[in-house]
Amino acid sequence: MKSGPVRPVEGEQITVLIEVGGLPVTHVATAGRVRESTMIVPRKAGDARWSAEPQGQAVVIFAHGGRLHSWPMRVEEVLPSSYYLVSLRDPMAGERREFVRTMVEVEISLTPHGAPTGPFGHAAIDLSASGLRLLTDVQVRTGDLVDLVLRSAGQGPDISAVARVVRRLTSRNGVELAVEFVELNSADEGRMQELVFKAREALLAQRIARREFS
Repeated sequence: MKSGPVRPVEGEQITVLIEVGGLPVTHVATAGRVRESTMIVPRKAGDARWSAEPQGQAVVIFAHGGRLHSWPMRVEEVLPSSYYLVSLRDPMAGERREFVRTMVEVEISLTPHGAPTGPFGHAAIDLSASGLRLLTDVQVRTGDLVDLVLRSAGQGPDISAVARVVRRLTSRNGVELAVEFVELNSADEGRMQELVFKAREALLAQRIARREFS
């Protein structure tokens, strides 16, 4: 018999994209009680931005079987320490490459796989949940494995990954590498998602501010 859509399990790390005052806010959380069409998500204490109102929209993102799944939901009730979410439709699976991407300012170390971690340098990278693009002077070839460590102010622990070089382009600005993650644990994947979402939040807020005050 064909199984139905997968859902997060209680205690699993998830990423929640939720609407607060008309703006998207993200939060990496631990799934609470999960049922077929409902879910409990702990509230983020001490963060005024994480204060959604009832009937606001939310998307729960979680990993299962090496793929990302998104579950569109609605904030049915705001409880003292959690949100009670109700499903709008079943979770949908997608490849990691379908995940949203954006430009992110980070400190990054990129070294050939297995070599000692190299120095960190500031870079603007094109980041998604499947990989990234950046300019570098590290000598690697297409197909090589590299070790990456990303460090972003205020975003918690470093993010570590092993990636494969899928494209190498030389331009007047240097060498641009496109790499695809091949080893990324679930905790680092969650931090990567939050990093991407928070960068998009900032860009959206800037665009709204320009419209309001120009």
